[in-house]
Amino acid sequence: MTASDTTDREPLPDVRRLMAFRAHGAVRLLLKCRAAQEDVEGAVAAGQPEVAVLMAYDLVQLSLSVRGLRTHGELVYTGEQASFDPFAGVAAEDVEDGLRLAAAGLEDIPQGRGQEWLDRLQDHLDVTEKQLRYPQKLPDVRAGTGLMKGFKLARTWSPHLERLGLPDVMPSNWTRRAD
Repeated sequence: MTASDTTDREPLPDVRRLMAFRAHGAVRLLLKCRAAQEDVEGAVAAGQPEVAVLMAYDLVQLSLSVRGLRTHGELVYTGEQASFDPFAGVAAEDVEDGLRLAAAGLEDIPQGRGQEWLDRLQDHLDVTEKQLRYPQKLPDVRAGTGLMKGFKLARTWSPHLERLGLPDVMPSNWTRRAD
């Protein structure tokens, strides 16, 4: 092997970062983004554009935080951390596009284009999910049949994350014994 052979190749990925991205990213999408998405949909259905847009900002920031996990985004998100940077590791163009998308609801919902706006938010989430490179769409854990599939996914990742010294994907209050 010569020096020129190695310069044509992409560098090996950081395995810890890749594992964290795929595992924590999937769980953040399943638990946080889908909950925020339902809140946005509910506000649109109730004719509350301001509430919908505020929730859409949360949704977009969560979605972008998943994208940032691939490079150097923050793994742990509790929702109460003022220091959490949802844009860490995310291209400035993606941040701007996401924030513009959230803000567009203020104009679209009152003009009867709420569903089109919701569809664009879904497209944004779909792009984020595709970056995780799962062979099929992630299950809907907010539906009865999807919850078990979500747990199976988490159980698959947990031992690997532990071996690499990374935080578990399951919230600690879900795995702690009550007694």
